[in-house]
Amino acid sequence: MPIPLWRSLKRTSARRGVRVVQACGSASGCARAFDPISRGGKGRATLSASLLFLFMSFVVLSFPALAAVMSQQLRDEAGIPVLFEDLLASPREYTGRVVILGGQILAMQNERDCWVLTVIQAPLDWRERPKSRDLSQGRFFVTTSKFLDPEVYVKGRRLTVGGRVAGARQQSVDGATFRLPVIEAQELYLWPKTTHFFGPCYPCYESWYGPSYPWGYSDPWWGPYPQWR
Repeated sequence: MPIPLWRSLKRTSARRGVRVVQACGSASGCARAFDPISRGGKGRATLSASLLFLFMSFVVLSFPALAAVMSQQLRDEAGIPVLFEDLLASPREYTGRVVILGGQILAMQNERDCWVLTVIQAPLDWRERPKSRDLSQGRFFVTTSKFLDPEVYVKGRRLTVGGRVAGARQQSVDGATFRLPVIEAQELYLWPKTTHFFGPCYPCYESWYGPSYPWGYSDPWWGPYPQWR
């Protein structure tokens, strides 16, 4: 005797953990449908939600590391960036203007009431990190009354500074005298060192600055040297 189709479906569904739901509607009989929620479905849905929550938390916590380094308030004060070539040509015209500049330290000296950094300018990327000094258009000075450790702010370190233009001062370079812009620092951001390797290195780690890539340099996204504002 042939087995009715609905009984076959019922047995198969039972083995697969799917419940059969009977819904009586018309006089012609009852229509059968399958419940799409199988045993264990709720557990998998909960696990998926938990993984999604963890992923979103990671993205939110990682976002500050991908943002620009200067504060939003200072960037609002700076407004439209001033071209460094214009600032270099007429620094007094921009006196009192808030600017954001970056580059590499050339020298540091302690004067009577402040520290003075001589910086070779470099264009900034989207994170306000200085690019190669080969793209430099000149030099500028950074002044601050805060203590700067000479063992930390050494020649070659990259920094980003936000502050007001405070006129200009002279400097002699190979017998030529230049008038360079002076920036009174409001925020100063010292970038981590980059370490070069001369061979494959994976994984390589620096205890402070984070992991390094093979044939390259340490990842600058793992966080800067402590900053002050």
